Amino acid sequence: MPLKDLTWHFVKNHVTDILTATEEEIVAAMKLIWMRMKLVIEPSSAVTLATILKNPEVFRGKRVGIIITGGNVDLDKLPWMDK
Repeated sequence: MPLKDLTWHFVKNHVTDILTATEEEIVAAMKLIWMRMKLVIEPSSAVTLATILKNPEVFRGKRVGIIITGGNVDLDKLPWMDK
């Protein structure tokens, strides 16, 4: 996705690191939230938790909050459910 001028300015001046997650890690984060909290969250929302789980040393000793959303989920196609 291309960044617009305003967005690129923010990234260039304030972002010091970018963390990534694989699709498998994102699905595992979605499933973890489902198993522990009984909440269905959308994949884009699970990226944050997936990166925290993948990089615990970055977040160790810090207070971290994540925003989770679930409005963009097809309950008939949850990635860990049997087909």
